[in-house]
This record gives sequence, structure tokens and C-alpha cells, in this order.
Amino acid sequence: MRKTGKKIFAAILALMLALALFAGCGGSFTSDPLGGDISGEVTSNGGFVVQKGNYIYFINGVESYTADNTYGDVVKGSLQRIHKDDLEKGDFDKSETVVPLLVVSQDYTSGFYIYGDRIYYATPTSTKNKDGDVENSYLDFKSSALDGSSTMKDYYFRVDDNATVFRYVEEEGTVYCLYVDSSETEIHSYNTATGKDTVLVKDYSEYLFDSDDLGNPTVYYTMAVQRNYGYPDTAAELYQQVYKVNASATEEDAYDLDLSDYVDKDTGEEMEYINLGRIVYDGIGSLDQPTPFNHDLADGVTRSSLGFTYDLVKYSNGGLYFTPSLALASDVSGTSSLYYLSDATLSEKMTAGSWNSISANPTDSNAGDNVKIALGTDEASDSALFYTADGSHYYIYASGSEIVRVKVDSSAADGKAESVSIAKNLTSSSDSSSDSSSEETTSATLLFRDGDYLYFSMTGTNGNALYRVNYTGTADQYKNLNMTDEYRPVQYLAVDYSSGWYTPEIVNGYLFFANAESYAEDYIYAMKNPEINGTEEEDGLVALNKKYQDVMDVIDAISENYSDAGNAAKYYFYTQDLETITDADGKHAAEYTEDDLAIVQAFAECTQYSNSIDASILKDDSGAWNYQSYYYKVIGKVTSDDADSIADTMEGALLLSEEEENASDGWTWQWAAIFVPVGVVVVAGVVVTIILVKKKRRK
Repeated sequence: MRKTGKKIFAAILALMLALALFAGCGGSFTSDPLGGDISGEVTSNGGFVVQKGNYIYFINGVESYTADNTYGDVVKGSLQRIHKDDLEKGDFDKSETVVPLLVVSQDYTSGFYIYGDRIYYATPTSTKNKDGDVENSYLDFKSSALDGSSTMKDYYFRVDDNATVFRYVEEEGTVYCLYVDSSETEIHSYNTATGKDTVLVKDYSEYLFDSDDLGNPTVYYTMAVQRNYGYPDTAAELYQQVYKVNASATEEDAYDLDLSDYVDKDTGEEMEYINLGRIVYDGIGSLDQPTPFNHDLADGVTRSSLGFTYDLVKYSNGGLYFTPSLALASDVSGTSSLYYLSDATLSEKMTAGSWNSISANPTDSNAGDNVKIALGTDEASDSALFYTADGSHYYIYASGSEIVRVKVDSSAADGKAESVSIAKNLTSSSDSSSDSSSEETTSATLLFRDGDYLYFSMTGTNGNALYRVNYTGTADQYKNLNMTDEYRPVQYLAVDYSSGWYTPEIVNGYLFFANAESYAEDYIYAMKNPEINGTEEEDGLVALNKKYQDVMDVIDAISENYSDAGNAAKYYFYTQDLETITDADGKHAAEYTEDDLAIVQAFAECTQYSNSIDASILKDDSGAWNYQSYYYKVIGKVTSDDADSIADTMEGALLLSEEEENASDGWTWQWAAIFVPVGVVVVAGVVVTIILVKKKRRK
């Protein structure tokens, strides 16, 4: 691009912001420090749940960026913590507020970060414009003390797009914030120690952050190569280059380029070129004229005749997955092979000075330092999961109703040593291991790997349903005749997590998710993550699902002939509140028949009421499991308004009242609006149909 008055304006704006920082309401919000040892290693940095030492820090629920962001008043959407021992003991209510601000942005690929004794995050601005309106579409980037004792009143910097993609990273003890200005096609690095904002690259074509390690300070990106003749009217050559840059890069790291031939004939201005990265691949072809940007062009370096463009597919598994395509071969675009370049290999070669960005380009006949992963990206796309095991490359992809694991063999005609369906015939309403093709198939979304399990989601009732399957088995173990529960896809109870927010995370052996069920209000829930799928007989996810299913079956049996009691049993399942229903002084007790009360009592106490209603199966010597918090429960603080709303809604939907007793027979508004769950749910491969139950007036 050409130098314009815009650059001067930007400099003035930056100066004004800097002056405001020092002349405005500087300093910090202060609070009494939270107790406890806050030392220790950090794990899962960059998500909505981060562990440091003994404490689990988390964003407390799904909150809108338009909510009130007054410091100290924020509960939902704030940043809280809980001691890992309290999780283990089941004391989920012992969370503490660390940052009473909204930790909310629309970039759900990045959450908050912990470095040293501070937490780094983005929060909607609370600044008002001249009309008195809060400009909450802007994001302020801030930090707070890990013990909650201080929080910045101002901000490191501010952006006007609350969907701005960002990463906080640490390099040699300094914390930087990498962020993308997509409107200007710029990647920035903000130094939190010095306050300097550096443009790392301008006019990128595409970029990739590390999708596995969110704290990785390296970014890969592509740039088109500019012509000198016709400049500035002709934008670029047909080929591209791939670069990588570190968050700590400065202007001194830029290549020394002679751009004297890149002068606007009309204005006399030299082209503005900003690129602080190191070149990885240069797509210059033998027919292309050399430019100042071809850093590794030298005598004897072999060039492809047509040159290359690049598609950056994924930065994962410690390296770059990409496809090089012949620059003029638009008719075969998308069919190019997928290659992998290890960060370690690249770093070693660059350090030794033996990396040449032109000769390093892979071809089907010579991959060089690259690994050929697949013949194309139809399967090995950016939605696939890539990993290595036992010296071999693998990728897992979802297609239609199945999930497939591929072991790579670059020498094979199809690029595959083995292709195994680890989940098939996935449906939203049938046994996922069934061979039936009559059910509507549901495409899975791959989430992550943890241990031996692949986690994935499918469409749920109120959000996304969570599943997992052991992906490490042999081909024979996934065949229907030999398949055990360990190698079947298993759903996590009837849990729905909020779609359009962060995906569930596993930290310290617990599963954390934003609960999308009714009566949950998108707060964060947690459950001990079963170490194995197991069977119905042994402790594992399958056994846990069996317990949950038994509870639902008993409730269904009650509802079949005693709808009022069935709904009251659901109420007990959610609340463990029996007094409201059965106590003489309970506000709902008088509305139920003696049979209803006796049935609810039997359900709560896990005893048998009749041959068809036997709740004694819902307990053993270790205790009962006829209540929701046995399986999962909320861990953060809930606002009083939300708590009241949940209680009122639940009572209105599930319990009889005098008003309902005298009302005309029919569906109440609560049934239509909030009954949980409505429709069909698959639990551990078993169809669970939960239907709306028409309320009956007591005779």
C-alpha cells in the first residue's frame, strides 16, 4: 500500500490514547486479596477454564457483551476460581470471584490467560460516548492480579470490533497480545511491558495461530508478491509466499529491502511494505521476474515453471499443514496434496542457515523436509484432527454419519496405510452403533482428543450434545460383532452445552461446560470425567449413563399414570427439594392427592411404591443417584435474579398451584416454553423419549 494521511492520523490517534491513559482515570481497582497459594504450573491456557496450581479459574457463564460491566457488580460472565480440593469433595459452591468484570469477547477461539501472577483477558468497554451510550461493541484488553487484589481501570489497548481474534502469549518473560485487524489485514503485537503496539505484517492473505497451544507466540501467514512494473495499479504477482513471525519481532527484524523501483509515478511515494516475519516458502516460478522479496533466490536454485500459491490449512501438532498449488493451474485448485512441516525441523534449518524457501517447496515426487499427509483436503481439512503416534502421522475426520481415523503412508497410492471407521451410522435418535440406515444421519463436529478418547458433538435438544469414543482401537474392535462399549460412541448423559460459545474443556480430570438446558441459564457446570467408557457393570461413562437412564425410566413410569406426581418427581430430581411438595406447610403440598405425595416420597427416598413404580433401584450401599447434582452441577456464583427466575420457572412448569388447580384443562404456557427436555434424547446409545405431560386437575 501507499503511504497516506491515514498513517499520520493513526499516529495522532495513538498519541491521544496514550495521553488519555496517563491523564485519565489511571490506576487500579483494588480489593482484599484472596487467600491461598497461587503458585504452580499453568495448564489449558487460553480457554474458558485455566488451572494454575491448586486453583481452577473459569469464566462464570455465558453473558452478553451488552450486559452491565460496572466493576464489582458483575457476577455472570465474571472470572472466578475454585480450589481443586473443593471440586474433589463436591463443594462446588465454594467458588470465589477474582475479576468482577465481564470476561466476554466474540472470539471463542481465545479466552483468558495466566502468566506469572496476573490474568490477561478482553472485556467490553464501559466508556460512554457523548450521547451517554455505553460503547460496549469495543473491547478493552486488560489484566488483573491473580489473587483479585487489583484490576486495571484503564486498558492496554482498545479495538472497535468485539470479534477481534487475539492471543496473549509470553516470550522471554514479556507478555504480548497478538491480535488481528481484519479490516486493515494487519497482525499486531502489543507489548504489555512497554505499551508499544507493533504491526507485524500488513496485507496478509491468510494467517494461522496455533490451534493446540493457544499461548504459542508464532503466527504463520501468506502474502502476495508485488510487481514493480505497473505499480500501484497492478496489485500482485500470481504467486505467494509463506512467512512466520514471532510476537517479539521488532522493526529491526525486517528484511532490508530496496524498494526504489516501487515508486508511485503520480505521487512519488515509495510503497509502504510492512513484514517482520521470516520467509518459509517462496512460490516464485521460473517465468517470474525476480523482486526484492525473493530473499533466497540465487544461482542454482531450482524453480517450478509456474510458481506456487498456498492454502494454510491448520497450525497444529507442532507444525504447519498446507497445500501448495501451481499458480496458473486454477482448474485443479483444491486437489493439491496436503503437506506437514514441523516447527522443530524449520527452526533447526533456519538456525543452521540451510533453509531455502524456494527449494523447500514440496512436490509429489520430492517432499523434501515436508511430510506428505494426504492427496487433498476433502478429508484432511481444517476441521480434521491431526496427531502423531509411534512415529506415524494420523488424522481423524467426520463425513456424513461416520468418523474415520486415517494412518498416513506417503508412499501408498491413496496416501493411506489404514482407514478405520471409529464411529458410524451416527444419528440423533438411534443407537450410534446400529447398522440401520433408516434414521436421519447427523454430522459430527470434532472437538478435541484427551487421553484415549476423541470428543465430538452433534445437535442436541437445546444446544450441542457431547459424545466421546475411544479412537485408539484396532479395525477389528470397531466391527459390530466385536465392538464393546469401550469402542462405541457414548453420549454424556442428556447434557446439552451452549452452542456458539466455548466448547467443553477437561481440566484436572473434570469436564466443564456451559449448560444449555432449561433451568441452567447457561452457567458453568462441572462433572468428574469418567476415566473409561467401561460397561454397565464397571465404573465408567456407560455405567453413569445407565444410572441416569434408570432415573428417567422411573420418572416415566410415574408419569404414565400419575402425571402430577411425575412432574413433581422431575422437580425433586433438579432441586432435591421435597419439603415444598410433601410438607404440610409446603406451598404446593395441598394441591396433590395422597397417592401423588406417597409416590413422590417414594421417589425421593428410593423405595418401591408399586410393581410398576420401583425407585429402590436408584440407590445402593454407597447412596442414591436420583438427583441431577449426582451427575453434574453448577460451580460458579449465580445472580439472585437468575436464581429466582430458575426457581419460579421450575415451579411453574413442574408443580401444581391453586391457580392451576382451578384453571381450565389444557396446556399451560410453561409447558410450551420451557419443559426440559422436549423430544428425543440418545443416552449411551439408548433412545430416551421424554414427552410433554398434560397436567390433570385433582379430582
